[in-house]
Amino acid sequence: MYNNKRGFTLLEILIALFIFSIVSMIMVGALHTVFNSQSNTAKHADAITQLQIAFLLMSHDLEQTINRPVTNAKGIVEGPFIGTHDSVTFTHAGFANPQGSLLQSTLQRTAYSLQNESLVRSLWPVLDQTQKTLPSYRTLLQSVTDLRFEYLDSKGKFQNNWPAEDQKQDIIPRAIRVTITLKNWGTLTQLFLMPQTPKPQGPAQASQPGQPNAQPPLQGQPPNAAPN
Repeated sequence: MYNNKRGFTLLEILIALFIFSIVSMIMVGALHTVFNSQSNTAKHADAITQLQIAFLLMSHDLEQTINRPVTNAKGIVEGPFIGTHDSVTFTHAGFANPQGSLLQSTLQRTAYSLQNESLVRSLWPVLDQTQKTLPSYRTLLQSVTDLRFEYLDSKGKFQNNWPAEDQKQDIIPRAIRVTITLKNWGTLTQLFLMPQTPKPQGPAQASQPGQPNAQPPLQGQPPNAAPN
């Protein structure tokens, strides 16, 4: 009896394997693209988060700058705010010390600078330092190719250093423009407004030599009456 059933020929099997290989390669390439996209998206998200944290810390510190000079480890008095083209060092308020649990005030000496292609935040444990006082360092951003600070004076001009040569009377600049260049992001610029330094109060009216300071009269008594 004749059997009319027939299987696949070798040529048909080879063609099917060839088509299956092509489809598999396309699917592998698509999956590889998806995984790379997810990885790049995660890296960009992390970079954006680090950048936001860096700018948030700078804003928190700079906007609380106060007029408090310090003594450095060499025994030299430094101004409350010192700025160069690639670093800034200043005294600011806002250090969290709930209920005075730490032997430290709410003031802190902080610096931002470019070190080894990284934006670094330096913190000193005390304001007035000794030779044994060492700062702590925290890297905020990496792959930083350039960091530039500019300081706005009372005349509306940006200076590369602070105190500026013609602005000795200004202790703290009006604003700071920070320009950061990252390898994979390009150049970013942020402007931070600074607190205005309060004007010194006028001297109290001096009394005549040998005369006590004048006191306002008590309520219900004439100006020359002595209190009971």
